[in-house]
Amino acid sequence: MTSDRSLLRHHDFRRLWAAETVSQVGTQVTLLALPVLAVSLLDATPLEMGFLTALETAAFLLIGLPAGAWVDRWRRKRVLVTADLVRAVVLGTLPLAYLVDALTLGQLFVVAALTGTATVFFDVAYQSYLPALVDRDQLVDGNGKLEASRAVAQVAGPGITGVLLRVMGAPLLVALDAASFLVSALFLGRIQRPDVVPDRAGRRSLRAEIGEGLSFVVRQPLLRRIVACTATSNLFSSITTTLLVLFALRELELSESTVGLVFSAGAV
Repeated sequence: MTSDRSLLRHHDFRRLWAAETVSQVGTQVTLLALPVLAVSLLDATPLEMGFLTALETAAFLLIGLPAGAWVDRWRRKRVLVTADLVRAVVLGTLPLAYLVDALTLGQLFVVAALTGTATVFFDVAYQSYLPALVDRDQLVDGNGKLEASRAVAQVAGPGITGVLLRVMGAPLLVALDAASFLVSALFLGRIQRPDVVPDRAGRRSLRAEIGEGLSFVVRQPLLRRIVACTATSNLFSSITTTLLVLFALRELELSESTVGLVFSAGAV
């Protein structure tokens, strides 16, 4: 059995783990910072807040399935680095626009859609990249560490975001968020194991690969329940998130740090 210590000495895994941790924290910052930016600086209406939240999460629904098939056809490390760089660039446009007094809700909508799309590809790729880096008997341990980072980011990320919003304001925090994705890309770029070129021989159509994945889920009762539970949870969580930031900041006049703590409590 491979020990926990030996995996911690695995240089490429440590880099993937660091990159995934930074990226997950950055994702949590984005999910809270963009709505706060819309409310505090752009005076967004409830309808506009709903549209912003929909754009942040629409990619998971619209391209979640084909993204998995596409990632299987591409170099995973390249997908991960590209996703981080896309998020860094598009988020970086927000503080720049704020500096020249050109920030608009339209730009915020585009940034939300693009970051959401890049996050889908990153999340799919990092989970399937692990088997290419570690031995089979290290997969459970490695997946556990990656999942632990994601869980900690979901709980601690909003609280940290709220405090930083209070200290530095939304535009500067978004700039810091953009830089975090550059840090993640840097860790990924230092992974030394060669990125495996997907085998093109015998490749089936994209539709066939997606259909196979769907049929597998349909045939497994446990997976069907998990998918139904997750879909229901995400739907009502999105509805709550849409108006919670607006209500908390505008009606209850809570501080950004308090709003962050509320989101952290909800993620426990």
